[in-house]
Amino acid sequence: MYRIIQALHDSELFSDITIVELIDEEQVRLLKVKAILNDGSLLYITELHTSDYQKYSYHWQKTNGELLIRWDNKSHWKQLATFPDHKHEGGNVHPSPRVSIDDVLLEIKKKYNS
Repeated sequence: MYRIIQALHDSELFSDITIVELIDEEQVRLLKVKAILNDGSLLYITELHTSDYQKYSYHWQKTNGELLIRWDNKSHWKQLATFPDHKHEGGNVHPSPRVSIDDVLLEIKKKYNS
């Protein structure tokens, strides 16, 4: 969790980072972040870890709410090879391995430079 926060602060992509919720306990680790990119788009991050459950979502959207990309492991899309991990982009859902903050930031940088 702290690695995510540090990566956001170290990145030049963001104008503001808000820790919405942070729980770091033995049984539950939860991080929710709202980060505003320099172009005004938003990155919402949720990471939840318990002893027997993990949930994540990296949701990047335009200021008007239009989805750019979301990586998550919500247990639908069972037909995908990477189930439950997947990526939403352009109205489509694609297989995607479990991503880290570094993967997400790299993808965002690529989109900025294209």
